[in-house]
Amino acid sequence: MCGISGFFLNFKVDEKLLKKITQTIYHRGPDSMGFWFSEDDGVYMGHTRLSILDLSDKGNQPMKSICGRYIISFNGEIYNFKARAKELKKKFGIRFENGTDTIVLLELISRYGLEKALSLIEGMFAFALWDTKKKKLYFARDRFGEKPLFYYKDENKLIFGSELKVIKSMDIIDLKISQKAAFYYSVLGYIPAPFTIYKNVFKVLPSEIIETNQNYLTKKKKYFSLSLNESSEKIDYKSAKDNIKKSLEASVKKMMVADVEVGCFLSGGVDSSLVSLLMQKNSKKKIRTFTVGFDEKEYDESSYAKEIADSIGTNHHQISVNSNDMFEQIESMINIFDEPFADSSFIPTYLISKLASSHVKVVLSGDGGDEMFLGYNRYSFAKKILYLKRKSPESLRLFLSKMLKGIPSNFFDILSQPFQKMLGIHGFSHKIQKVSNILSFDCNSDFYLKLNTLDNDVLKNESLKENNLFDTFEDLSLLSSIQANDIKFYLPNDILVKVDRSSMFNSLEVRSPFLDHLLVQDSFKLPQEFKLKNNTTKYILKDILSDYTNEDFPYRPKMGFAIPIEKWIKSKKFEKKGTEIFYESDWEKLGFASKDIKKKWELFKKYKSTTPQCIWMYIVAGMWLRNN
Repeated sequence: MCGISGFFLNFKVDEKLLKKITQTIYHRGPDSMGFWFSEDDGVYMGHTRLSILDLSDKGNQPMKSICGRYIISFNGEIYNFKARAKELKKKFGIRFENGTDTIVLLELISRYGLEKALSLIEGMFAFALWDTKKKKLYFARDRFGEKPLFYYKDENKLIFGSELKVIKSMDIIDLKISQKAAFYYSVLGYIPAPFTIYKNVFKVLPSEIIETNQNYLTKKKKYFSLSLNESSEKIDYKSAKDNIKKSLEASVKKMMVADVEVGCFLSGGVDSSLVSLLMQKNSKKKIRTFTVGFDEKEYDESSYAKEIADSIGTNHHQISVNSNDMFEQIESMINIFDEPFADSSFIPTYLISKLASSHVKVVLSGDGGDEMFLGYNRYSFAKKILYLKRKSPESLRLFLSKMLKGIPSNFFDILSQPFQKMLGIHGFSHKIQKVSNILSFDCNSDFYLKLNTLDNDVLKNESLKENNLFDTFEDLSLLSSIQANDIKFYLPNDILVKVDRSSMFNSLEVRSPFLDHLLVQDSFKLPQEFKLKNNTTKYILKDILSDYTNEDFPYRPKMGFAIPIEKWIKSKKFEKKGTEIFYESDWEKLGFASKDIKKKWELFKKYKSTTPQCIWMYIVAGMWLRNN
C-alpha cells in the first residue's frame, strides 16, 4: 500500500515541488520515496511505498513498463497478480524484473490496453498512468472505492494525490471552500464523490477511468457496474450457502498473500468474526487479531471479540479507552481527513489501526459485509415503514412525525440507557430522528435523503439545496434502492474513507474480503430473503457463522462500531470546548448562518433538543475550519 502524488503542467517548475508535495503523504508509505518526471511534457509523478510484495528496491515506484511506454504511480494490491503473471509469461514470454503486482499490471496494460487490463484484475487500487506515446495521463480507481484519488484541475494544470494534503500543499493554487460540498456535509456528515470541500478539487469515482490530454480536457468512463436488479432465479438455499462460504473463503485466502505478516481486525461482529475464522483456518500459525474496547460497558463489545479469538486460537491484542483518552486526541485525529468528516467511529478505527500497526503491516477487515448482505437495521426497518405507508393515512404519519420531532432528543437517549447493550440501540435519539423524517416519503430518493439527513436548515443560500442526489435508483424496489445508494454513497464516502485514512495514517494496509467483486457478484445472485429473512439481517452470513460458533452468538443485536458520543458530548469538559467552537468558528465560510448554528448549540445545552450526532457534526466542521 502506498501514496501517490504528482502534477501535469504547461509551465516549468522546480522539481523540488514534487518532493515537497510527496512528503505530505509519507505516512502512507514510509519504506521508500520515489520520483519520475518529464520536463518537456510537464508531467511529474511521486510515490511513497509501504512494502508488502517484493520488499527489495526493485519494487520501488514510480515504475516503468518493460517496453518503456507507460509510467505508473500505483497505490493498492492486485490479489490475482500471480495468476495473471503466469498467463503473461505463457502467452508472451515475458520475464518480469521484480515480484510486485505493479509490474504485472503494467504489462497487462501494455498488452491489452487499460480498460481490458482493469477487467482482468481483482483488487483495490488507485493509480496515475502516463502514456509516453499518446502524451496522456490516466487516473483509475477500484470497483468499490477502497483506495482514494483526488485531483485539482484548471485551464493550465492538473494536480493529483492519494490525499487532499497533496493538493493543499501546492502553493501555486488558491483553494476556495465549496459551499455546495459543505451543504452535502451538513446533510450527510460526509462529502460525496466527486465533490470535495474545495472548488475545482474532485474525487475520482469508484470504477472510473479519467483520461486527460495536454489541453487538460478530460474524458470519463466506467469500466465496471454491478447488476442491482433483484434476482428472479430459483436457487436452492443450501447450495447458495455453500457457494457463499466457498467464495468468501477464496476471497480471504487470496487477501492473505503478502511477503509480510497479515493480521485481522476483530470487533466481535458477524463479518470480522467470519473473516478471522477463515483466516485462522487457512493459516499454519496463529494469526494476530486486534480489537478496541471502551470503559463504558454498554458500548464495549471486546468480550465478544475475545470469545471468538479464544475459540479459534488467535494471538489476540486488545486496548481499552475512555472519554479522557479520546478528548485529548480528537482534534489531531480529525485533521487526518483533510475535509469535514463526522462519522465518530473513525476514533476506534484510528485507535485499532494504531494498535495493529505496531505488530503487522497488513490486516483484513469485515468492511462491506453489511452493504452486500443487507446487514444494517435500516433494511429491515424499510420494509416496516413501507408497510405502514400502505396501511395508514398520510395525516396520521405526519402527526406522528411532528410529535416525535417535538420531544427533546435527550429524553430518548435517557430512556434507552438500560437497554443499550441488550438491544443494540445506541444513539437512540438519532434513530428516532430518522423515523420522524421518513414517516412520510414520496419516492426512493426521498426516503434515502430523509433516512440520512443530519441537518439541512442552516444554509444562507437556499439555492444550494438539491434533493436529487439519490435519484438514480427510482426503478428499483425501496429495499434494493437503499442498498444501491449505500454502495454508491455511504460505503465509498464514509466507511472506506474512515478505514483508509485511519489505517494509512498509521502506515497500515487494510484489505476487505467482502469487497472482492467476485464475491459481491455472487451475493447479488441471491434472493433477498436469503440475506434478509423476516427481521433477521445478514441471514446467510449469520447462518454460516453459526456453523463455527454457538448458535446464539451470530444473532445478538447489532451494535456496529459505536462510541459513547452521547455521553462524551454532554460532559462539562466537552461543553466548554463546544462553546468555544460554536462561537468562534467562521461558519459563513461554509455558507452556514452563524446565528442559526449558535442557536442550535444553546438549545442543545439547555434542552438537549438536537441530537448529539448533529452537534458532533458541527463540532467536527468547526475544528476543521479552525485548522484550515
